[in-house]
Amino acid sequence: MVHSVESGALAELLDAGWAYHDTESVRLACQLEAVPEEGVTPDVLASFLLLSTHTMGEHLGDWERALRLGKRVLGSRTPGPETARAWGRLYVTAILAGHSIEAAGFELSYLNAVGGDFDVALLDMRFMLVGALVGAKRAGEAATLYRSALDLVWHVRQSTLLDQTIASASNNLGWELYEKSARAAAENTLMRLCAETSLTTWLKCGNWINAERGHYLNALVANVAGDPASALVHADTALAIIAANGERPLDAALLHLARATSLAALGDADGRAEAIGNADSLASGLSAPGLKAQYEAERIKEVASLP
Repeated sequence: MVHSVESGALAELLDAGWAYHDTESVRLACQLEAVPEEGVTPDVLASFLLLSTHTMGEHLGDWERALRLGKRVLGSRTPGPETARAWGRLYVTAILAGHSIEAAGFELSYLNAVGGDFDVALLDMRFMLVGALVGAKRAGEAATLYRSALDLVWHVRQSTLLDQTIASASNNLGWELYEKSARAAAENTLMRLCAETSLTTWLKCGNWINAERGHYLNALVANVAGDPASALVHADTALAIIAANGERPLDAALLHLARATSLAALGDADGRAEAIGNADSLASGLSAPGLKAQYEAERIKEVASLP
């Protein structure tokens, strides 16, 4: 039996849900469906739909279920400037559920609600769709849409909200391409574009963690693209950002592994050994099993990269 979530606990559920949305997707989907629509206040409407569509659509592959919940929650509400993105999120859900006419209606609701900023809203939806396609393992389609949407960015006014969507979509597509076992030349070019765009945009709209993670992705991408000198600059920059702002032991350890790969490619065997030692030292302080496993997996890859 599914127990209803009190509306007062919704913010807590939305925050905590991201921690287990990928490992306990069915549980979270049921919890979100149990939330009464009147409990989804305007200030959390977009966040609610982001988590629910991501969990049900991207992780469970059930876009119809995500669409049903979104339509129920929106109900008879009228979109306004503060809630308009919720209709944009439902546009993405309807597209991936195969309901193009409904999607067009949700798209028009978002555009109408933002008035003169409809061009920004239109691109916002396209980059939302890119992110969802990546999450649905449809990177080829995401790549085609991404390039076309990116060409239009320079024609619209600057928007922090749009920057955040672009940065996230670029990051996700960049990682998806990086993690492919083999890439064509065009995919390598796109991978570098995604990494560079993600970093550039995060530097405009994100925090220091977004910045150091953006540099990390660029370091990895530069290494596999055969540019170890650039990779080393990105890794060193990210480590300096961490040192200036706080502690991120796993990120710092992974950055040292990236440095080790760069130094090996540059013929600096002693530097590589020192970088691996620094990485191991930082990783020794990790207590969470998942974090330790992530580090070990990356360390194995670094060692295996040697001829």
